[in-house]
Amino acid sequence: MGWRPNQFSPMTNPTSQQTRLGPLPRDTFRSIIAALITILTLYGWIDALGRTPMRNALAAQTRLWWIEQVVKFVLAIICIGIILRKRWSLTPGFWLSIYSLVFVIVRWVFIFREGQFEIVVAPLLYALLLWRLWIARKEEAATRGAVVVDATG
Repeated sequence: MGWRPNQFSPMTNPTSQQTRLGPLPRDTFRSIIAALITILTLYGWIDALGRTPMRNALAAQTRLWWIEQVVKFVLAIICIGIILRKRWSLTPGFWLSIYSLVFVIVRWVFIFREGQFEIVVAPLLYALLLWRLWIARKEEAATRGAVVVDATG
């Protein structure tokens, strides 16, 4: 007369069929962009920590600069997930590429206002990654039957 599991319990017999989704569809261009972002971010950190004058200058950086570096470092880790075609990397990669793009554009505006002009590769890479992740998110939503609302409406 002990406890016996009910075969119709929602815990043991779910009403919805749960399927495991496979990896992201192959996108060589997205993987190349993610690899470039990862390599350039990690190289920048190795270069900054390897040179004594640059390493000593890290203490003088602002809190916002450190936040930007953390966002870029986490994006580099997420990019490894994108290269491995992991579905969990879509949403964080999408939003972190937006934040990274905003950081770079704001810094670019300040540099331009000081009368300097720099041509940097990072905004282009972040924009291309954002575009490819946006396409992948729409395809992902279509396979799940969900709706992705565009930022414009």
